[in-house]
Amino acid sequence: MEKIKVLHITQSVGGVETYLRQVIQNIDRSRYDLSIASCEPSLEKLCALHEVPYFHLNMSRGVNPFVDLQSIFKIRALIKKQQPQLVHLHSSKAGFVGRIGAKFAGCPSLFTPHGVSYLSFTGLKRMVFFMLELLGKRFTHKILAISQSEANRCVYEIGHKSENIHVIPNSMTIPSVPVLVPDKLGNLEGEIKIGTIGRLTAQKNPLQFVDIANGVIKGNEKVHFYFLGAGFHEDMGAEVKERVQYHGIENNFHLIGKGDSIIALNFLRQLDIFLLPSIFEGLPYALLEAMYEAVPCIVSKCDGNNDVIDNNDNGYACLVTDEFVAAITRLIKQPELAKSIGEAGKQYVINRHDIANNIKDLEKIYAEI
Repeated sequence: MEKIKVLHITQSVGGVETYLRQVIQNIDRSRYDLSIASCEPSLEKLCALHEVPYFHLNMSRGVNPFVDLQSIFKIRALIKKQQPQLVHLHSSKAGFVGRIGAKFAGCPSLFTPHGVSYLSFTGLKRMVFFMLELLGKRFTHKILAISQSEANRCVYEIGHKSENIHVIPNSMTIPSVPVLVPDKLGNLEGEIKIGTIGRLTAQKNPLQFVDIANGVIKGNEKVHFYFLGAGFHEDMGAEVKERVQYHGIENNFHLIGKGDSIIALNFLRQLDIFLLPSIFEGLPYALLEAMYEAVPCIVSKCDGNNDVIDNNDNGYACLVTDEFVAAITRLIKQPELAKSIGEAGKQYVINRHDIANNIKDLEKIYAEI
């Protein structure tokens, strides 16, 4: 049987990189021939590790008509040269220019937003990016959403036809035995450790994270807060440090630079509570990974988080800072409750987010398209 050639195109890393790693490691490589085009060095290393062809593409992060037009023609030329049967596009920028390039090349495409673009902005910027999504709709073949919330936005806000949208939730490898990894992080300070993983950008709402930390620390100085992922494609690092200084919690608040998957696992296994006050999400891998490690999770009520957290059952979903502080305080005071919440979260991930099951649905979608 001839292999189905799928070209993945992205500009982003983080959750997208984790997604691609899961696909590469679990898809039936005897039936599917994968390649990746991106501008990120980490993805080039990922491809080299798994013997997947990699193609370098320059794409601008913001709106840059000249560079974006160049990207469209480069993507079209790459598709014409490589002749994939399907192009799978990830994130807003690659999704926009890639859909147009694939359309011009006459190749069907599958677009995964990983969080629709306009949710990152307010005011005029939000309107501009929403209009770009409406424009992109004209060039869209099929959509693969990573959560039902993401699919709903595509249908009810952007106006895509529901029959053109598939939903497969972000998934992870569920090992048969606990994974043993070397300690690359060392011991974190504090009797009680609360943390998150992400970039210091508006999406992850780091200023509210600091405000929540302040509310908890003022009532219990044994608690330390950690943010893993600082210094990587961030634009709010200075603001976060200023807010920490304003509250006077420097001794109990820690920023840690971005690490690899082993450091992330070292980090999660030391946490007592995982905190994610994001403004929006697609469906965060960091949350799934924390839940799988049986860390009780407290999150914001936003897309992605709402798809995973059943409030008061396998975690807590909050809106305002006082709610977050109250939920954290409750779990600190009731360790048995924290343990049961963590175990419920782990079982949820095992039941619904096992890549061994969900990769079969992805293969089916690839074959159908």
